[in-house]
Amino acid sequence: MKFIKISLLAIFTLLFSSCVDEPKKSSEYTMTADAGEDRQVKINETITILGKGTTTDKSELSYLWEKGESTLATTALFSYTPTVVGTDTLTFTVQHNDGSFLRDEMNVVVTETRVKSTIPTISQSKIDTYLNAVNKVRNRKQTCGSQGTFLATGKLIWNEKLYNSSYEHTQDLVLSQTFSHEGSGRESDWTGTALGKASLLTERVESYGYKWKMIGENLGAGTNIDTAEKMVDGWLKSDHHCANLMNPEFTELGMVLIKDESSRYTHYWTQNFGKPR
Repeated sequence: MKFIKISLLAIFTLLFSSCVDEPKKSSEYTMTADAGEDRQVKINETITILGKGTTTDKSELSYLWEKGESTLATTALFSYTPTVVGTDTLTFTVQHNDGSFLRDEMNVVVTETRVKSTIPTISQSKIDTYLNAVNKVRNRKQTCGSQGTFLATGKLIWNEKLYNSSYEHTQDLVLSQTFSHEGSGRESDWTGTALGKASLLTERVESYGYKWKMIGENLGAGTNIDTAEKMVDGWLKSDHHCANLMNPEFTELGMVLIKDESSRYTHYWTQNFGKPR
């Protein structure tokens, strides 16, 4: 009997959104608030956090760091020691002496141990191949079934942090032989292992320091889906994945293929989309 490998396309989609204050503008000055990059830290380890605030009229600014309803500091620079595993969202407020203020947030991912991962460097030629495949379809109007019709939109640019989160999840899918947006919770789920649970997309992205307003993820796998063009074509045929590809709000991309002949689907793909804060 002759056995034939059947090409299988398995794809899912997930989309989150967040918000952040825009720079404060008035007829007299412009003010900004920046909490800084998201951080990852081991439980009970002390880190130094520095927020930045500016105003074009050179007035004196006051600062406030909070976690929930608790005040952490009233200076831009302070030391923080987390005591519980999870993700701590810290709010940074910059206040002008006229009473107006702006807020920004940063996430501190608190883990039992440091996440140890080995992520290979991706070549510029492969980055170009992935971006060209995606931007080619974004350059044309696309009909995404139940998600409606999308006009041609702007090109995505490469983001190394989104590549890192995409790689982590792809190798987890291959090694754990699972297929979900949620991490396996096993050793190959690096972020999940550090957190003591199965990882979520938000946690993986944040563990690499990506500060986002919006993120999305497309997953795909198939025995014969061995090029970016084939994978993108498959996503275009699925309403929600097509909508992710064409979403004009996304501006950045990380994308990964891992091939493993011994795995269930052979070729595993992950796309992480982002719009940074």
